[in-house]
Amino acid sequence: MQVVGYAEAGATTTAQLAASRGALTTVGVDGINLTSNGAGLTAVSTESLTLLRAAHAQQKKAELLIGNFDDAIGDFSPAIGHRLLESSAHIASVVNDLAADVKAQGWDGVTVDLESLTGKDTPGLTSFVSRLNSSLGTGKSVSICLMATPDGYAAEGYDLTGLGAAADHIVLMAYDQHGPTWSNAGPVGGQPWVIASLKPVLTSIPAAKVQLGIAGYGYTWPKSGAGSQLSDAGARAIVKQDGATPYWDATQLEWHATLSSGTVIWWSDARTYAARVTYARSVHLGGVAVWSLGLSDALR
Repeated sequence: MQVVGYAEAGATTTAQLAASRGALTTVGVDGINLTSNGAGLTAVSTESLTLLRAAHAQQKKAELLIGNFDDAIGDFSPAIGHRLLESSAHIASVVNDLAADVKAQGWDGVTVDLESLTGKDTPGLTSFVSRLNSSLGTGKSVSICLMATPDGYAAEGYDLTGLGAAADHIVLMAYDQHGPTWSNAGPVGGQPWVIASLKPVLTSIPAAKVQLGIAGYGYTWPKSGAGSQLSDAGARAIVKQDGATPYWDATQLEWHATLSSGTVIWWSDARTYAARVTYARSVHLGGVAVWSLGLSDALR
């Protein structure tokens, strides 16, 4: 089984990468985004290249992750994604730029993480992944990340059959089911929701191509004010400092606690990871993928 660990440039250290060395097969380095016009790429950072070298020093493959994250809004940008995917010329330009970075810098492939798309992006996304895979050539891999939903994938811009044929790996990001800015407190990616979200994927894509995305972090829901993201270690530390009791939910396969202030915390840690790996094996998936090595417990 393949185990992918995502590393955020500037937020994941080489020591954190090394702590999961025994489990990892691939490191996905999040360090490059589309430019605002959808026709180019930001520069690959020095921190990204440091993580690439560290992965190779540990004899792990390293994929360069491309996203449509927009610092101006602090989130993934549907508009930027659409500007790429509606234009054949933009697709060709970005594919060429990615292929050049992969060749010049020594990456083992590319992870495509274009989020918050819509149905109008479907043809362009499939074309982009297919053309990228052809351009990278033999020996390089292309992974495509899907936002998980139990309600069907067409509205999210995903042609499952087409993407299954175009990509080497399909990463189902089985997170975030809940979050402090858009929902009441709940699991980051509870097991029933994970199973329901995976079901339509497996009707269209061979299980051996699918990697189950696993959260390695948590969220807080305070009684007032904004919540925040926590690392696994950070979640446990806050609960311990408060004297609160952590509870393992045997249905959701995640932890939760309520602090004395009324703040609710849910988090997905090493115990969740082990349970998800067991489930992935039971349905014969090709692997798992953890976001992220800078937040999660070390992978074993």
